[in-house]
Amino acid sequence: MTAGPAAPASPEPPAGRPGGDHTKAVVIVLIALICVVALVIGLFVTHSMGLWGAQPQAQTSVQSTGSDASDSADDGTTDSSDAKSKAKKNTSDSAKDKNSDDSSKKSSTEKSKPSAPVITSSQLSDIADSYSSSDVAVSAMVIDGTYADSSEDATIATTSQSGKQFVAAGLYLPVYLAAQDNGDDNAKAQANAMMGSMDNNAGNMAAAAVGGWSGVNSWASSHGYKGTSFNRDFGDVAASNAGYENYSSSRDAARMLAAVDAKGGASLMNVDIASEGVTIPSDMIVHAHRGQGIQDTWNYFAIVEANGHKAAVAVVTQYQGQSVAADLMSRVLASVDKTLGQ
Repeated sequence: MTAGPAAPASPEPPAGRPGGDHTKAVVIVLIALICVVALVIGLFVTHSMGLWGAQPQAQTSVQSTGSDASDSADDGTTDSSDAKSKAKKNTSDSAKDKNSDDSSKKSSTEKSKPSAPVITSSQLSDIADSYSSSDVAVSAMVIDGTYADSSEDATIATTSQSGKQFVAAGLYLPVYLAAQDNGDDNAKAQANAMMGSMDNNAGNMAAAAVGGWSGVNSWASSHGYKGTSFNRDFGDVAASNAGYENYSSSRDAARMLAAVDAKGGASLMNVDIASEGVTIPSDMIVHAHRGQGIQDTWNYFAIVEANGHKAAVAVVTQYQGQSVAADLMSRVLASVDKTLGQ
């Protein structure tokens, strides 16, 4: 049997088509991957180099720096203000500490300094009232070198009649003080002679040298001696009988005594009142004047010293007589001596 002609074979695709398309796809994918990787690497590198993404940070940094500078400036002002405030506070604290130290020192000094004795009105009144409630007056004050013309009445112990005007027999003090304040050398010399021996003539000349009795009265008024008024010469009995008299109060006299002591005039007062019946305490030094006049007036004016302290004592009486006045003065001195010894 003769074989028939073979069937024609199916045409084969051209070599390389199907495999070439696959290869191209792979290549494209690889290229894309490479580009992506390169892009990522590029982004990473440029970011690391600060080529992108750093500007906002820089701006923030600049803003922050500006803010910090502003804050720094504010802090500088605040710090300066705080420093001044602290300095003021430290100065204030230092001043307070100094004042506190001064106060402490002052307080310590005041505590260490012994208190001055005090003569009371009650102790003097108990004595004076036992003699008379109307014709006796006593005033006294501790002076101890602290007296001033403006001393308050509260520092003066008094009795019920201490402000009453009595005849100023034996009271040379206002003339002496006026001469010391307003007189020339002659007036002062005459005043010293008057005080040393109770010389009436010297006293009258001293008064004339400071403007007469009107000058003396003007001085007394200007220094607050409201109960003092002189209207006649010392020793002028006729003028006294005619109604011209010299007056003062025991309170004024006590203040004048303190003023005399402050001017160094106490040593000029040397009347021996012990010889006239006044009992003087054994430990007491007495510088005194004594006077007598109309209305049976007997007065004692003294600056006394005992136990390291001084006191001014004024005792004025009328219608009592010498013996009563001397006894009264003795009791007052004993009481004052007891106080000065405390």
